[in-house]
Amino acid sequence: MKKIKLLGMLIVGMTIGVVGAGCGKSENDMAAVQEEATEEAKDVIEDNQESESEEADSTDANTFSAKTDELPDYEYPGPELFYYELYDYVEDFNEDYSEADVSIPCIQIAAEDESDKNDIKVYGNFAIYNYNLDGDTLACASGGSYPGVMHIKSTDEGYEVVSFDVVGDGSDFDKSAKEIFGDKYDDFMKIYSDDEERETVRAQIISNYVFANNLDIQFYQDYGWDKKPLPEQNIDSFYSQLD
Repeated sequence: MKKIKLLGMLIVGMTIGVVGAGCGKSENDMAAVQEEATEEAKDVIEDNQESESEEADSTDANTFSAKTDELPDYEYPGPELFYYELYDYVEDFNEDYSEADVSIPCIQIAAEDESDKNDIKVYGNFAIYNYNLDGDTLACASGGSYPGVMHIKSTDEGYEVVSFDVVGDGSDFDKSAKEIFGDKYDDFMKIYSDDEERETVRAQIISNYVFANNLDIQFYQDYGWDKKPLPEQNIDSFYSQLD
């Protein structure tokens, strides 16, 4: 009813303007002008509806994942200093997003080259997911994937990430990926195209974070999708695979 009433008011308003400007026109001309006014009014209605829909979607997304300040920061739970530095570097990707309760990396390694200790190369897909706590669920607020090559050097204190070559977006993706990964391109594409394996790794890293911090969290969830249960933690075996 509100929509019909608004449409009528717009048509009346526009028609008054038409009448005022249409003196001396034929009946056919006036009918055409009035039809045009009706179409313009409908366009206004549609624009308003789209704007209201976008605002509603934004509100729903914000309600779905709201910051609580109740979670500890992510910290790599394995014993290897090399991977501690790698995960810590990826965690800083959260600076590109609005602040959330916790940012958890998801790293899939395609290959490593340790032939030069001053330039250890780690080829893979490096992703960051930002979560807010909702009861027993980590609700994902944002995140992104950054495929590329990490350059790490060995130091007296341990290791340091020196630089990161990231694959380009859109039409530049395939060309830049081949340039960056070289003969490791096929290995990279194998892990990058496997969505199921990526979700498995993501869920396991979340579960190990929950266990390491003794948190009562059972699920994680992306906006618009059902909750997914977390697997059993496997800190001892999961991170030993990285050796």
